[in-house]
Amino acid sequence: MDEPKKILTVHIGKIDIWEWAIGGGKDILMPELLVGCEELLYNDLDEVMCLRVEAEIRGKQKAFDFSVKAEGIHTTLDKIMKWGLENEEYESCSRVRDLLDYINNKGF
Repeated sequence: MDEPKKILTVHIGKIDIWEWAIGGGKDILMPELLVGCEELLYNDLDEVMCLRVEAEIRGKQKAFDFSVKAEGIHTTLDKIMKWGLENEEYESCSRVRDLLDYINNKGF
């Protein structure tokens, strides 16, 4: 029996979650989303949790879960591809291209 996938948890302290996700956190977030997309597509799932980010907001710990869903997979892959090209992460771009080919062949 397969063990459940361990979800990466990132603690960002008092940093704003939105600023983290669209800024410096992309280098952590995008590869995790890519792995989630692969798991979702290759295992024919509807949703996969990819990452948990914990932040301190007004003195309280809050957790934010990042997931990928089948219904928004094209948008997610487009964002990962854009990030990969901007950061010269060509292996990630290749994996995204493989997933897009897989989607086209499956008729998503």
